[in-house]
Amino acid sequence: MSTRKAIDPQAARVLGQVAAQALSGILGDGAEWSAAKAAVRGTVMRDPMDSALATVAGATLLFYLAERKVNPKVKTPADALLFITTCLSVGYSDIFARTEAGKAVASTVMTIGPSITAQLFAPPERAAPAADAGLKEIADLQRQILARLDLLVAAAQKPPTT
Repeated sequence: MSTRKAIDPQAARVLGQVAAQALSGILGDGAEWSAAKAAVRGTVMRDPMDSALATVAGATLLFYLAERKVNPKVKTPADALLFITTCLSVGYSDIFARTEAGKAVASTVMTIGPSITAQLFAPPERAAPAADAGLKEIADLQRQILARLDLLVAAAQKPPTT
């Protein structure tokens, strides 16, 4: 029977602070991180189908490369595909990550995958504002033409004055 050591709360707190400082050093003052998050969210919302396909393809390749020589259940890219696609939703598979890189890929997909999957069949975002401005100009022009036509019809329906 093995004895398990309890985690020292003070050590865990210090480790958390060190990790937070390391991340803040990597991510900068926060503005860059916020911009990166906004860019990712914008990409996913613009076309969720492309985002899902890119996530599946990229994660499958990375998981396969990480696990293929170590994990007896990952012999082909199709095995990696099965694992990654289950990570996007229910998480059911008889394949488990064994390498640190495989665990990192799996954790990332399990974290962001369900959100991407939830957006999968949402319609892409509307056209860019510049295109909307062009449509607005066309609609305004059509309203002006219609107003002139209404004036012509009203003038034509008036009885002649003598």
